[in-house]
Amino acid sequence: MVFDINEIRSHPNKKLLSHVEGVRKNVELLTHSKLADLVAIFHDLGKINPNFQAKLNPNTNMRNGYANHAYLSAYVFFCVFGDSLENQKKLKHFLKWDRELNKNDIVAIAVLIAKHHGNLPDFEPKDHSGTGAVILSKDENNELFSFLNTIELPVNEYVRAFMEVDDFAQFIKNPKVQEIYLKTNVFKEDENRFPLDFFLDFQFAFSAVIQADKADAANFDNFIERQQNELYSFCVHFKVQLENYLSRLKQDSELNKFRTRIREEAVSNLINQISVKRVFELTAATGSGKTLMLLSLASEIINRTGAKRIIYGLPFLSITEQVEAEVLKIFKGQENYIQRIDSKSENSRFESLQQKLDDNPEPEIIEELNLLEFQENTFGYPFVITTFVRFFETLLSNRNSELLKLPNFSNCIFLLDEIQSLPPRLYGFFVAYLTKFCEKFNSYAIISTATQPNFSLPDGNDDAKKFFSDYEKPIPLLPLSYFENELFNRYCIDIQKEEISLCGLKKKILSENSSALVILNTIDDTKELFKLLQNDLDSSELLLLNTHFTPQHRKLKIYLAKRRLREKKRIIVISTQLIEAGVDVDFPVLFRDFATVSSIVQSAGRCNRNGRLEAKGKVYLFTLRNRNRIRSKLIYHGFDKDLLRFTKESFERVPINNYQEKELLPIQQEFFNRIQSEWHFAKHWKKNNQDPRKPDFDFLKDIRQCMFEKIGKFQLIDKLNFGEEFQFYVPQRANDENFEILLNKQEELLGLYKAKSDFSIIKRKKKEIETHLKRMSNQIVQIRLKDSSQREYLRGSDDNYFSLYKINFNNYSFEKGVDLKENECLI
Repeated sequence: MVFDINEIRSHPNKKLLSHVEGVRKNVELLTHSKLADLVAIFHDLGKINPNFQAKLNPNTNMRNGYANHAYLSAYVFFCVFGDSLENQKKLKHFLKWDRELNKNDIVAIAVLIAKHHGNLPDFEPKDHSGTGAVILSKDENNELFSFLNTIELPVNEYVRAFMEVDDFAQFIKNPKVQEIYLKTNVFKEDENRFPLDFFLDFQFAFSAVIQADKADAANFDNFIERQQNELYSFCVHFKVQLENYLSRLKQDSELNKFRTRIREEAVSNLINQISVKRVFELTAATGSGKTLMLLSLASEIINRTGAKRIIYGLPFLSITEQVEAEVLKIFKGQENYIQRIDSKSENSRFESLQQKLDDNPEPEIIEELNLLEFQENTFGYPFVITTFVRFFETLLSNRNSELLKLPNFSNCIFLLDEIQSLPPRLYGFFVAYLTKFCEKFNSYAIISTATQPNFSLPDGNDDAKKFFSDYEKPIPLLPLSYFENELFNRYCIDIQKEEISLCGLKKKILSENSSALVILNTIDDTKELFKLLQNDLDSSELLLLNTHFTPQHRKLKIYLAKRRLREKKRIIVISTQLIEAGVDVDFPVLFRDFATVSSIVQSAGRCNRNGRLEAKGKVYLFTLRNRNRIRSKLIYHGFDKDLLRFTKESFERVPINNYQEKELLPIQQEFFNRIQSEWHFAKHWKKNNQDPRKPDFDFLKDIRQCMFEKIGKFQLIDKLNFGEEFQFYVPQRANDENFEILLNKQEELLGLYKAKSDFSIIKRKKKEIETHLKRMSNQIVQIRLKDSSQREYLRGSDDNYFSLYKINFNNYSFEKGVDLKENECLI
């Protein structure tokens, strides 16, 4: 069979050579990695297969032969470079590496090519069959070899269209070469001399190719170039608009003047270090204005190093909404350049286009919708506000869909606030890993917190120091002396030595005769205390706040509390920990059930936050016993019980019961030093794993072995190991039909699947459902139930969308939230 390489197609309306050049051009815009360029050259080589070409032709019936183009591409790559020393020299020259090639490199490149439509696998997989573990499927490769033995393909012509290599076609059908390919399709950890570099380089190259490939295949002409131009345009206005906003801030109090002074010092210290450092630590007291500080620091980085995308990462959805509102207020007129991307964020442009499409289904609108979805999936905006879950899980991901956005983590500024919300065992690992990423991919990071985690590598841990051999902990941008300033000495913590019951707590709250915020560890406790106080307080004086309320109602309750405080009217708010970070409330008195040092300090930051009281705010730290159990131990159990011990012992290092805010810094340092020195570094146990010898993730070992799939299963927020999780939609009013609309859309989608409709139509319907769910999200509560009878009690009907039900209208109220039968609920 004679092939004209110039006529072979990659897609129905696209020539293969043109597509590959388009992918290479996109790769070059995303990265300087020649590894990514190499994978781009080979990724679709297998489409020269006539069986694949037949699939692209609707007028042919020849569609049943072997057609896995990715496996064929990977094998041809191996034939070119796997055994030929001359071609290996040419490969090293092409890659511009300053180290020698080894077998791991050949294997890894072949895997990237073979898996470019899937996910990155483990490079040292388990041997489930007893025939030897390999990365790529033996059965798939044997099927490939059977096909190759029956046909001649223009492999030389294809490869030489892009690079000079010695002839290799004779290897394609050689049984010994095929046998070697099967047997050597393994990764050797002991030959992986620079494991972190290897892991990051190959993960990033893979991500750049899949984004570049999808952009070209979808005919998103100049998409990557256009988003880069938008980035430059946004950065031109960033500094000017921020400075205009800052210049209008009132300097009407000593605290505001002090915030300005701190911000200016942080920027000055960054300027002195930016030529030699990429990751900085911003430790500043609660209420010191960290959001404006972070934006000012980002502005200076852009000013000194050129245009950079900003990714603002936060631990909680509620805080992403707050930061989005503040950022949009500062950068008016730049709304198209700023996008919040999380499970609840909406995109007004998408909704507008969806409406146009419903009215007029033109191909141009469909293409614009697809482009907008791709932009969101790739974080293709100059300023992205997102959650820690999306940020950190992308950094460690192996999944094709997640890694689409990783190329846009290069040339970035990461503003990561409330870093203490990460799993404590992983503080040092994540910061060291992020530092290496920034150094390799021209990015910068500001690690921000009101507490002070210890980001040093643990003393005596030679393994960690060898793994992160050139790591230095982030440079602090502010001196800790600011914590001792009287302006940030706003409250006193009174530690109650005796355990207290809910009835005892009730008496103490009422005896204060003042507004107060009460933060307890479990939903159950908040509900019981609320019930106890109802008889003693007017309904306008008492608010309950926990995750059994819809996000919309939680936001409204916080607004009502702030209004009562502003009007100097008494208000008692009983809440779980959801209020302890990022919520700008200011109470004169705060009660906190015992927790970790970081949670206690974050909670206390809601007391006399703005320093307006003549005397100091009062924080009462107590140990609640209810139903014969210490309630803090319900939250911090298993391995996490050490955190309570570290906290208790950190406070006991000085034998006093009363601490001023400025005296808490040594206690925080003691607590985080204990975590750094006594807990396993870079190891993570899931909540249901209580075996200290078998962590679910040993990140240093897993990265050495390139266990991409295993690492990709890491979840920043572990699923709890008790009860069953359900979601309930709470109608806003009796005639709210959003849930029924969702069910109808689900039926329409199932109908499209049954009718085997065009994939693009199915994709649009799925996106339509996703958008509708986001509109509903502020009315959805997520709760854990002990048994199915509670679910039956709560739901309004049997209808459901996966685990989402519509709640019975009688089982929810603004006052009490979800009303569970006999008040039985989980933490």
